[in-house]
Amino acid sequence: MKKIFAVLLFLALAASAGAPVGSLVHGVNPGPDGKTDVVTMFPHQDDETIFVGGTILKLKHENPEVRVHIVCFTLGELSSAKETLKITPELQGRIRTEELRAAAAVLGADELIQLSYHDQGLAKVEFSQLVEKALSMIEQTGAEVVVSYGPDGMTGHIDHRTLCRAVTEAFKQSRAQKLYYAALPKSLGPIYKAINKFGYTEATIKVEVRPYKKLKKLAIYEHTTQKFFSGTLTSPNIETLYNYEWFRLEASK
Repeated sequence: MKKIFAVLLFLALAASAGAPVGSLVHGVNPGPDGKTDVVTMFPHQDDETIFVGGTILKLKHENPEVRVHIVCFTLGELSSAKETLKITPELQGRIRTEELRAAAAVLGADELIQLSYHDQGLAKVEFSQLVEKALSMIEQTGAEVVVSYGPDGMTGHIDHRTLCRAVTEAFKQSRAQKLYYAALPKSLGPIYKAINKFGYTEATIKVEVRPYKKLKKLAIYEHTTQKFFSGTLTSPNIETLYNYEWFRLEASK
């Protein structure tokens, strides 16, 4: 265990180098009411917490003019936790929605929108319809800044990669100003390339989240089914070893 922890710590320290420190709202023109709206659009209930949780906390604690909206596209009903817990997919979907609600409260999100697409089913949705839904979410939230996965989907999950394509196309059609992908520092690229045949998204900026790591950990623990019963979240929390979260500025208007 000590050796594993040492390796994780080394990776955390190595990942602190690379992309410059920045902010997702830097250079963004606020909306008519003087507020800047940021919307995260991910497929599953724990995605936003793992990769953007610290950044959401930082935005909400340090910038009162920022509103954060979390949009989750699927019900998350097919997680392997349902076998461990011996529950139906329907019940798991309801539980995961409530877990996300609790995590969003910890993160301080202003709005949570839970959509009802099926887990592992986004690729089966007519692409134009998925783009239309993503565009409607940008318009409904009034977002100036949009955050989602990159083309690799971080883990290669088909829902992740499919939603990236839809959100990217929706951004082009929207009035939003900046599109960010959840990304990784160059130092972690070889590791992810080895486990994800779709590669990885290299960061262009990093956000320092050091003061918010404990709250981020609390938000991760709100996703109880995933943390303790599916094995999809690592223990110890690798994510909370890092002092930064990484993003790629994919498009700017």
